[in-house]
Amino acid sequence: MAKFLKLKTKASAAIAEGNTYEALQIFRTVRNRCKDAAHAAECLNMLHDGAVLFGKNKEETTVLDIAEVYAETLNAFNVEPSELIYNQIKELFSLLPSNVSQSNTESSDLRLNFVNTIFKWSKAVSTRSFRKLRGDPRLHRDFADVYVEQGNNSTAKLHFLLANDPDALSKFLIAYDLAQDGRDDHVSLADSDLHGAQTALQLLTYKKLRVAQAFLVKYTVDHPKIKSSFPYGGRPLLNFVFLLFTVLSEKSFAHFGYLVEKYSPVITAECEYKGLVDKVGQIYFNLPARESGGSFGLLSGLLKGLMPQNAGASATEAYSADEAMDPAPTKRALTVWPVNIRSGDFAAQNAAADKVTAPGLLKEPQQEERAALTEEDDFHDAREEVPQTVEMDLD
Repeated sequence: MAKFLKLKTKASAAIAEGNTYEALQIFRTVRNRCKDAAHAAECLNMLHDGAVLFGKNKEETTVLDIAEVYAETLNAFNVEPSELIYNQIKELFSLLPSNVSQSNTESSDLRLNFVNTIFKWSKAVSTRSFRKLRGDPRLHRDFADVYVEQGNNSTAKLHFLLANDPDALSKFLIAYDLAQDGRDDHVSLADSDLHGAQTALQLLTYKKLRVAQAFLVKYTVDHPKIKSSFPYGGRPLLNFVFLLFTVLSEKSFAHFGYLVEKYSPVITAECEYKGLVDKVGQIYFNLPARESGGSFGLLSGLLKGLMPQNAGASATEAYSADEAMDPAPTKRALTVWPVNIRSGDFAAQNAAADKVTAPGLLKEPQQEERAALTEEDDFHDAREEVPQTVEMDLD
């Protein structure tokens, strides 16, 4: 459009003359000239190009200002997502400074306003419930890539967990794990298990069962310290997570209680894992939140009549599994597992895990406790006229 072309010419001239203030005011004028979605498309292109120009000149604060105007424009006009928009967002984010100068001692990331506004837009324009809650997985993947390039691995992982890309998550985590070997406090062989199990459990708390399954297969086969598929010899925590996948797939409260009780010596060794497993129980089986400092005690709680009436009933949340994950990782997982493992037979899987676990390490529940838990599971099945299902985000 002619008026935007004229403004772009003026802005380019101001930048060439080193008049940053005037150029920035012109770009702000561009935003005010937008009246509808058609104008917004032209406006966004100009804002993106302007930010790139300022980025080349190392005008960091100006790049940040223009990027925020870009994000606000997306929101104001509910601009439809496109490959062009996603590429522009990623490039803009890669140009943004986390701090204005090296002397800046503030811990807050200056990019947070841009990030939050982008995800506000993504949630608003999405027609799928999980994206309305968490934002588009494509954006999470793009942001994760930038954070990795900038060395911010902790934030990168948060975005990878929501990116629906188990292969990329596995590659990132393996690289991170191996990088620790070059430090004085390098990770032990057991740490590779801990990282993999923790990540799989975190995915489950987002109700991403298929992503978690595909991730664990890729991670354990590719990791040079593991290079194995289920059952994992001498790696009880990984076996627990694998068995947990089957329990959640079959929606068996009895098997969940049995599994947690049996593997409690392994799970309780790390406080974070206790919290994650507790969260999984709340999400998939409607269990109450564990009191601070308390142990699992699922079986003993049932025997003493301490479990609430709706425990064991599947829980539902405000979103459903309405997005399809790329089927390739799941198909690959099926080719890795033996036939008896592939079938989802919990008894066969449990026996296979026992064969590769050191004697005395786990806590096999007493027969009467297992019977009580099974009766409790049967009670919930009979009580529910229409069985509820866990609405998992399977992508």
